[in-house]
Formats: sequence, structure tokens, C-alpha cells
Amino acid sequence: MIVSTESSRGGSMQGLFARILRATGFRSFMLGRTACAVLALGIQAACGFVAFANPPQLLPIPKSLQLTDGQMPLTVTSRIIVQDPSLQPLAGILAEEIEVLTGLKLSANNLAQPPADGDIVLRINPAIRADEDILALKKEGGKPAVARCKDFAHTIVIAKTAIVEGWDYRAACEGTATLLQALDSKDGAWFFPCLTIKDWPSCDYTGTLVDVARQRIPIDVLQAVVEACRLWKIRYCQLHLSDNEAFTFPSTAFPKLGSKNVALHDGVVPVVYKLQELQDLVAYADARGVTLVPELAMPNHSEAMCRSMPELFAGPKVLNIINDGMYQSLDTLIGEVCDLFKSSPYFHMGCEDLYFYELEEQQACKDYLQKHGLKSVEDVFVQHVKRTNESIRKRGKMTLAWEGVAVPSEGRPRVLPEELRSEIIPMCWFPWPTSEELQKQGYTTITVPWDRGDALKKWNIYLCNGCKLDAASSKVLGGAVTMWQMSAAAVVSNFLGGNLNGSNTEGYIQSLGDHMQGTWSPLAVVDAEAHDKGLAASRAKLLSLLFPVRITASAIAYPGWPVIGNQFFSGDVLVSLSAGNPPAAVAKDTGEIRYTLDGSEPSLQSTVYSSPLEIDATTTVQAALFKNGRQVGAVARAQFARLDNDGSLAKWQVAGPYSVAGKKANELFDERFEPEVSGDADWKPFSGGSVKFAEIAGFAGNDRVAYMKTQIYSPKAQAAKLLVGSDDGAKIFLNGKVVHEANVVRPAFQGEVIDVSLKEGWNKLQIKVTNGDGGWEAWAKVQNAAGGRLEGQRVKAE
Repeated sequence: MIVSTESSRGGSMQGLFARILRATGFRSFMLGRTACAVLALGIQAACGFVAFANPPQLLPIPKSLQLTDGQMPLTVTSRIIVQDPSLQPLAGILAEEIEVLTGLKLSANNLAQPPADGDIVLRINPAIRADEDILALKKEGGKPAVARCKDFAHTIVIAKTAIVEGWDYRAACEGTATLLQALDSKDGAWFFPCLTIKDWPSCDYTGTLVDVARQRIPIDVLQAVVEACRLWKIRYCQLHLSDNEAFTFPSTAFPKLGSKNVALHDGVVPVVYKLQELQDLVAYADARGVTLVPELAMPNHSEAMCRSMPELFAGPKVLNIINDGMYQSLDTLIGEVCDLFKSSPYFHMGCEDLYFYELEEQQACKDYLQKHGLKSVEDVFVQHVKRTNESIRKRGKMTLAWEGVAVPSEGRPRVLPEELRSEIIPMCWFPWPTSEELQKQGYTTITVPWDRGDALKKWNIYLCNGCKLDAASSKVLGGAVTMWQMSAAAVVSNFLGGNLNGSNTEGYIQSLGDHMQGTWSPLAVVDAEAHDKGLAASRAKLLSLLFPVRITASAIAYPGWPVIGNQFFSGDVLVSLSAGNPPAAVAKDTGEIRYTLDGSEPSLQSTVYSSPLEIDATTTVQAALFKNGRQVGAVARAQFARLDNDGSLAKWQVAGPYSVAGKKANELFDERFEPEVSGDADWKPFSGGSVKFAEIAGFAGNDRVAYMKTQIYSPKAQAAKLLVGSDDGAKIFLNGKVVHEANVVRPAFQGEVIDVSLKEGWNKLQIKVTNGDGGWEAWAKVQNAAGGRLEGQRVKAE
């Protein structure tokens, strides 16, 4: 963000400014009577001028921004005026958002009216062009193709009026998102700072993904995601509609699809959406400048399809790609999906985790290869890709796929014919430099970060997953962040920055806005502090827009794995509901908070909240604010899990770290350190269901070992099950004997089940945990032999 000025010292300072701007890739404008500040880039001190006291905190930071003196008041007499009738839906949406944020109800039905002071004016202006080439999707001969253009730009000029002009409807939406972020107040009066902005996305595909096929994600949650996408200028939201667990698209041609859905992580089973629900959701997103992109997971990750209609789709753990007759049905299904998601120029065909071992061992597969003169099952897969791509492209859409579509796996060659390399865009998600190789083969790629960690301020679509691509020569269509396997509570409270349940989110679960700077303006050098301020300010706006109800709780032991979204507690927990982040629109008349505890969505028939809720069992709390007979904002969700319900062990002593110079973690696995030799060690108490060693002072590092121990009381001698998850390897001792060994590299979220025998009284449990690199943690649970609650269980860390 650059703000410049004329001054008696302007000559030398302008030269400095020019050097700064060339280094950052940003542009400046010379303004009279304006204070100089290079605020967003964190080089304010270089100017020596007076900075604006309260510059707008924006994310992503606009490519060109100039601030001038003054403010444009926003009052009850302000109107929203559209110069093009196609912008009327946007005017209504903006009016509703402003009312929620300020309480001001602006008139939005003012087509082609002359503007007055304090009005907001929305226009479409195809003459607005970006100042750089943008890689985007265009139609060539009626077929989609990747090309460079200067489309999608918008401008904002705020003086006596606020004028937003966009190249098209979506560009105007993106301009109004910046307008909302710039909205401010002082002493109860609302205003926009006077400014001029020109901005555009550096690439077409700024995206995210919501997995709706592992746990149930209600439409309300998807609407909340769309709102977040709008605020942060995320242009595409991919819906992962099918997987091994569930099929959620409402097929009229194949209504049995989705009839045998299950859930992952013991979550709520996904349901098949109603056709009208998805049609309304598509329209809801389109009106906000967000495009929903459908994905059907194929040919692997398709077990839900195979379970529902085995006679048509089932192969062994994969679609039956050796059944030529299946492709007519698949074409029909793809056509149904494309018809519903009309506005999307993309269709995602899956191609993740491609393994065909069981299929190629079948005699039917061998016969098929011989009949068609094919060498291997890989040739059948290439044939599947061709057929599926043809079904997609004949409906005018570009094919997206996970990088497995073109990357060799398990020693198998996988090189698609050259003509497909311009027709399929791989999304590169694996944590190694596959995009470099795919770019060399001629593919356009989309960058998807595997690890959403501390490299955020350096991350961009050219620098990710071990790759460093040349921005000038590479064909990168954009970037996307994923929300795999998450529960509804995890999506809205942990991922959107809502943080509604009173606990901190996990470090790698960031808000959707975190990666937008590196996608929207990937080559800009942005100061971390300015980025964080913009992120915090935009999150606050999102809370005000979406989450008028806050859920807080006492006596939370620790937050669980964010994908599930559980908040663990022991004993009882007191849960309070409040308008903790109230929009001004409900400050005068708060309305009623209604809630459910049975997993159903809150409605006008749900219980009215009047006092804190005492919860003593695993419960999902869902609450919404209702005013004048309708829901305001999104549903607030929190999942509370009682620790002793599932046998979680949350009292530990830990010791370490231990290492041997020159030895890797797998070599340390059988090294015997003091805790397993004599038991003598500097043991430290630790409370929590998951012991995160890297967060304990002095423990962090690679190629080392730590120990954790506790005691479990059993009222009688009995068989039991021990569930242990570890990152990385684990050696488990029970009453001094090794009961399990796993010298592996793995994440901790999926535990192993070990059959053990408990003696009557106290049983000593000790776990040795290795760390190669990356995450380092472990957890354990104890259950009865049937996998249920172990009656009489007690735990002490002595």
C-alpha cells in the first residue's frame, strides 16, 4: 500500500519512493495535501513524513492505494445507486451488509439516479484494465483455454461519494468487499476514508475447498464460507462432493447414489443435499462474486458410489474403469453436475491417491488389457482420463484434477498424451516439487499448500511445497487452500477465524484470508505486521457480519484436533451463549438466541437461551440469533467432548529430549535411555490429552526421543484396548513390558488399537516417542475389551 505526497522535501523523497516501489512491484500516485506513509510495507520510517493516524486495514492489500484528507460520512440519507440493472443484486447485498455492520438501512433500489453527497455508486466499466497480464480462462472456438488478459480490475474513488467500478459483476463485488473492509466509525458516526484504489487479481484462480463428503456440512456453513470468500476476494470455492465415505450430490438419474453414506472421524454422516438447496447455494454465491466449483472424486476415493450402486460403478476400491458401459452413466452424471453448477467454468475430476493393485490382479482386468491391446492398468487409467475429460469439455468446462493425474506413483509411469496437457489443469498439493516437473511438461498448474504453517508471510503461488517457480515463464493459474475432512464446527469456528468456542485454534488451521496476499499479489513484498493487521481487521468484520452469537465455556481441558473441532473437558462444563460480537443492527434490539443440543439446526421452534447450560456429556451446541422472525448471521457451533467418555488420558509426566549425535530418529528407536533403563529422569508434569513435545520448553528439534508416562487404575484384572496415536514412532510399555512397537514416520491423528491386559489396581503406562522432523506429539486412550468405556477408570501421573 503506497501513499505519497508533494512536499518541500519531495524531490529526494520521491527518488527514494521510486526505488522502494520498483523493489516491491507496487505503484504510487502523487497527491496534493496528503501525508506520506508506506504503511503496509512496513517502511514508514524511510519517508520521514507524517503518517495517517488510522489508515484502513485491508487484506489483500490493494496494488495501488492513495489516501487523501477527509472522510465521506455514511448516514441514514446515504443511498446505493447502480448504473447497470445487472448490479441490483449486489446493491441489495451491500445494503444488508452495511445494515448488519452499522445499523444504517440504506436505500438500494436507485437505478441510474444522480448521486448526492454520501451515496455509494456501483458501475460496470469494461474499459478498466489491469496494469499487468493475468493468466485466466478464455473461450477459444467454444472450448475453454488458458490465456493471458488484463481483465478483472476494479477501481474505488471515495470523496464526496464512494464510486466502485468493476470490469464485470465479479470485479464490482471485489471492489465492494474492499469498501466494507474500509468502513470505519468514530464516536458512533460511520464513514469511509477518502481514497483512490485500483486493484485486480494477479491470477484468475483464487480459491478454497470444502470437503462435504466426510462429515456433514450444512448449507448454512457453506453460506458462511461464501461470505468469507467474498470478503477476502476468494473467487472460487470447490465443493468436494464425493469420497469413500459419502456421495452428496442429488442425482435424479441415479437416486440410489448416497444411500449408503458413512462419516469419517465418528462425525455426523453427510446427507445428499436437496437439489433446490444446491441451486439456491449456487445463486447465493454467484450474487456475491464467488463461483462454486464441483468435484466428483474418481476413480479412487469413490467407494461411496460403489457401495450405493455396485452393479454400475463398483471395482475393487476404485470405479470400474474396465467397464466400458459405465462411461455412458458417468457422462450422464457429469452432465447433471455441470447443469447445476452452470456458472462454474471448471469441473474437478478428482484423481487423488491412485492405486490399482486390486484391480490389476483381477482376471477381468487381464482379459480387458488383452482384448484392447493395452499394456497395463495405467493405460486403462489414461483411457479413463480421456473419456472423463471429453465429458467435461463438451459441456464447455475446463478440467481440474489433483496432480496424481499426471505424476508417476509407486514406481508406475504416468504420462498423459501431450494433447491433454492443455486441457487438464493439475492442482499441486503433494509436499514435494511436482509443479516444477508438470510445468516442464507444458501443464498449467494451481498451487495448493500442503502445510499451512509459519512460512505464511513468504508463501505465494510460485513458492510452495518445495517448489520455486519463475513467475515470468511459469503458467500458474492461481492458488487454493483446502478444508479436508472437517466437521461443521471446525469449519466455522476454527477455520474462518470465528474462534467461537472460547479456545485457541491449532497453529496450522488459519483463516481463509491468510493465503490471499500470496495469491492475489504474489510478487508484492508486504510487511508481516501490516499483513497481520489487515488480517485481524478483516476477521473482525467477518465476525460482525456472520457470527452475532458467541459460545464460550469454562473448564475446557484442551482443544482437540481441529479437523474434528472437539473441546475436551472433564466433570461438567458451563457453556454460555451471548451476542459477544454484536452487530450494531441488533444492539438496539438484541433479539433471541435459540439453540439445540441434539445435532439439529437452530430454528424459531428451538429453545430460547436464558441462562448458562450445564453440560456433563459429549454434546454439540448450535446456536443462532433470531430477530423479527428470521435468523441473523450464521449458526455458531461448538463440540464439547467429555474426556472420560472415550477413555482419553490427560495426566502425564514427560521427560526428554534424548538424542545421539549422527543418529536419525529411526536409529534412536531402539536406543535405551534412562526412562526405560532405570526410570530416573527429569520428569515434568503435563496436562492434556495430546502431548505436543515441540511446544514444551527445550524439547523442539529433529531426530530425538521423548517419553511420557502415566498410571491407569482398573478395579479388576481385565482385557482392555489401548489406543495410541504418535508422530512419529512409538514404543509402548505397560507394567514394564513392551506391548507394541511402531518404528515409523506418520502423523498422530489416526491411532492404533492394541489389545492389552490390565491388572487389578494401578497399571504403569510409558510411551517412547521419536521425532524425525516436523510435528511431534502423542496421545493415548484406554477402553474396555469391547471398545467402550472402562468402568472405574482413574488416572494419575505419578
